Amino acid sequence: MSRRIRAAAAAAALASALSGCAALGVIDDGTSVSVGQANGGGVRNPARLPDDGDGWRVPARWAERGLRYGTDELVELLIDVSRRVALETGGHEVTVADLSPRRGGGSRWHRSHQSGRDVDLVLFATDAAGKPVAPDDMRHFGPDGKTTDDAEFEGKGWVFDVERNWLLVRALVEYRWARVQRIFLFQPLIEQLLAHAAARGEPEALIERAALILTQPGDSAPHDDHMHVRIVCSPQDRAYGCVDYGQLLPDMREELGVTWAMLPPPVRTAVLAPMPAMLALVGLRLLR
Repeated sequence: MSRRIRAAAAAAALASALSGCAALGVIDDGTSVSVGQANGGGVRNPARLPDDGDGWRVPARWAERGLRYGTDELVELLIDVSRRVALETGGHEVTVADLSPRRGGGSRWHRSHQSGRDVDLVLFATDAAGKPVAPDDMRHFGPDGKTTDDAEFEGKGWVFDVERNWLLVRALVEYRWARVQRIFLFQPLIEQLLAHAAARGEPEALIERAALILTQPGDSAPHDDHMHVRIVCSPQDRAYGCVDYGQLLPDMREELGVTWAMLPPPVRTAVLAPMPAMLALVGLRLLR
């Protein structure tokens, strides 16, 4: 979704809220709406991520589940970030697993992923000789960055590809049109990524921001086999009941509001148009 469409959707949400009509379904401009929390919500008018594209792929295991849906912002993030990573890695594709069901809500595979703002990304890896591999399954990595489930995969030992995984994390952290709130990942792998970023001379502010966004979840599996990415509620979705779970970074909180100054003049006129009639209802006819 373009920035022009986002601005129009945000304006519609503000106009709806100002007129007391922010209930879901009153305004429907075709853009997505995320409702509720990631572990108890839904999504309306979702976008569907194609099973493959310029920079990403969806293996059959996840394509067959049908959890291909997310908000416009999430799908646009995946497309943009995948293209960037492919360019920076010489064409290596991001492997995308589950997003959300078509209407959101629970599924047999996830407690979260319910409101169109979550996606699982399979970790980049190399074989024992250092050659990049294209995974069709999630492999479990130990604290040393080596797979711990080799017996299940014909003895094929893989290694956590810290360089390509860092480039993916960096692209997610730096993305501006949909803010990433959390990247859930196994803590020893997080430490490898941050140490690698420092060694390659990444800006200190970027590393600090990545350290705040990367976290190992405390109420589920350690995520040693994939990254679970969650974006914040967009300003317009907040008007329809989207709720972020957990702490937001200070600059995220500042960006989430839709202010009057952000609206173009025609939208301000549309918002103010009902005011004289509304005031007349309470006996104030000065503006008639």
